[in-house]
Amino acid sequence: MKKITICFFLLSLFIINAQTKVAGTYHVSSGNPDDGGYHWMLFENHNFAMVTFGQIIAGKWSIDDKNVISFTPSTPKFPFDVYGRYDSALKGTKIMFDNFDINAKTYIGDTDQGVQPILGENANCLPYPLLKEFNKDFKDLVLSVTMFDQTKETFYVAENKKYNDFIIMYYSSATRLRPFIARLKGGQLYFRDDNRPSSPRKDISPKELKEMGKFVSEGVSAVSKEFIISNKAYNIESYGPGERSADLDEEAYLKYNYNYNDAKEIYTAKEPNAVSEDNAYHDLNTLYKYRRIELKPNQNSYKKIEKSIFNITCKD
Repeated sequence: MKKITICFFLLSLFIINAQTKVAGTYHVSSGNPDDGGYHWMLFENHNFAMVTFGQIIAGKWSIDDKNVISFTPSTPKFPFDVYGRYDSALKGTKIMFDNFDINAKTYIGDTDQGVQPILGENANCLPYPLLKEFNKDFKDLVLSVTMFDQTKETFYVAENKKYNDFIIMYYSSATRLRPFIARLKGGQLYFRDDNRPSSPRKDISPKELKEMGKFVSEGVSAVSKEFIISNKAYNIESYGPGERSADLDEEAYLKYNYNYNDAKEIYTAKEPNAVSEDNAYHDLNTLYKYRRIELKPNQNSYKKIEKSIFNITCKD
């Protein structure tokens, strides 16, 4: 009788676990047959990825005893990241504005002179790199972006103690998602609309696991990196023609292929490659290390200057 009870208990656990298996793939229709909807992948290590047309969102998931799944997207804490280095040959200050949005009202300045718009109101296209050289040194960098739902404007201050060469990355509100939840019921995910559940859960295929698993893991850990590497033409994302491999061990790659000058924070290729003058973006013979500067948010008031830094318009 005791053996029967134990077997029944183990069988019950097996059934419960089978009923509440979460890791797998789910598909949610958007209602638009042309965009493919939303493809969800929940991994056993509690990472997740949501893939839709032109966008991938990654993060962490957890589930409670009521089968409510909490999703925490891996997104930057603030709308900006500021990276800097010191260039002894540079007079004044150089700033590259990366991934800025023509539809966002963003500002930059310092605590002494106030802030001004980065882009003019008529901007309808942006070059790459979006680069500006100033004839002054910045005591600090003050950044802000006007949000439609904010009650009071927040400014982000990066104290500048030694740098004059910066890369500022902007993260739009579309990429800075807040945590959200879904219910797991009958092997399907229910988000906001109970009438439109996901497709039933399927196991993640080996191909999907290989293609997305490492990408998601690195994406979760790569938000607001401590430093970034760039060449002179601001090739930040790749180390040669084509995108950087997700399997690349960045530290080992740099150590094996480059000599590093710690004082200048410059990597020089051990075996330089011939690169044409018109292909500066792929000239990887010299790379520069930019370190992330801590941002401190505040709601102080700063003088606003109307004149924008860039006034860029393109022909239709």
